[in-house]
Amino acid sequence: MTENPTLCATDTPGAEVDRNVSSMRGAVAMPRSNGELVFDEPWQSRAFGMAVSLSQAGFFDWDTFRGHLAAAIAEKGQNGVDEYYERWLDALERSLAGNEFLDGPLLHEREAEFRAHARDEVF
Repeated sequence: MTENPTLCATDTPGAEVDRNVSSMRGAVAMPRSNGELVFDEPWQSRAFGMAVSLSQAGFFDWDTFRGHLAAAIAEKGQNGVDEYYERWLDALERSLAGNEFLDGPLLHEREAEFRAHARDEVF
């Protein structure tokens, strides 16, 4: 007796994420090892989750994000997982700033404060 495999519904948010991520090829392709996404640091998976969640919530569409990622990689390059996700953050910032959901100057002010240890991380 042959058992039929259970197929994932194609209209679920998870299926949409799978389609979006698997459509990222070339320079924008996500780092993988043995077919699995690679995150070397917790912040990288958080950045991934933020981009996916904000896209699904309608703050920007995935194609716009992917275009910003390609532009960031073309402008600044990327060599390795850390730099890939730094470009990912650049693309996320551009995607949100383009829709005026993000105050770019304020973001950079906060970033400088964190780098100077003038602010503590909050989780």
